[in-house]
Amino acid sequence: MDIYRLAKGRVTSGIFLVGGSIIFGGALGLFLSPNRLAAGGIAGISVMLDRLYPLGVGTYTMLLNVPLLVISAFVFGRRFVLHTAAAIAVCGLTADRCALLPPLTNDPLLAALFGGAAMGLGCALVFLSGATTGGTDIVTKLILRRFPHLRTGRIFLAADGSVCIAGGIVFNSLTLSMYAFIGLFVFSKALDSVLYSSDKGKLVLIVTDKTKVLLPRLLSDANVGCTVISVRTGYSELNASILMCAVKKHRLQTVRRLAERTDSKAFMLVLDTNEIYGEGFQK
Repeated sequence: MDIYRLAKGRVTSGIFLVGGSIIFGGALGLFLSPNRLAAGGIAGISVMLDRLYPLGVGTYTMLLNVPLLVISAFVFGRRFVLHTAAAIAVCGLTADRCALLPPLTNDPLLAALFGGAAMGLGCALVFLSGATTGGTDIVTKLILRRFPHLRTGRIFLAADGSVCIAGGIVFNSLTLSMYAFIGLFVFSKALDSVLYSSDKGKLVLIVTDKTKVLLPRLLSDANVGCTVISVRTGYSELNASILMCAVKKHRLQTVRRLAERTDSKAFMLVLDTNEIYGEGFQK
């Protein structure tokens, strides 16, 4: 069973790595590069260099990542570097092949929107495989190693803004620079959406004096875990309990109905949570 799980995990990681790299490279070659959108990172620098000295946007991407891979070897180890090198190679080759095809759109706004979304999806899949697509990805991984509480997409947004500005200078177009910022913003949102959407949920706090009846129903009927906190109400000065439950969104209405049917006087608070770690959620 352990061998099966190990093999399954490696196959899934491989699919994520190759698939994400192809999506990332395709977005670069079919959307961003043809429309001169330098939407941050090594990819954005490659777009600028390819316009000044045509060699292939994917080729520049691979060459510029070599120094970062050398640094990564000392920090993250050989396995990470090999997987990241594979992702960079697939991205670069895909971008160069796609550059030979007609662009999917010549509208810079559409290119920024769809290209940014596709790059965010591809980058997230590669991240989930345990590798990166190189460039700012490696820098971001170094930052997350020191500050793990920061959100990945926001780091990208901060680090890549200067490249968007440089693109406007190189192409002598403030409009292209603004479109690049749009692409970068969409990229960061798509990246965070894929990486963190499974963590989001609701935190439900139920104040009730019928804990012995409600708790088993929540555990069995709603299939949610609860933490019981003994409290004393301020207005009526009665002994009661707070049932604290981390709930995925699709189970929220079940929890609400069970609480209302069990105790019509129950006081319930529903709070948004951006990330939930633990059993039943992300590890």
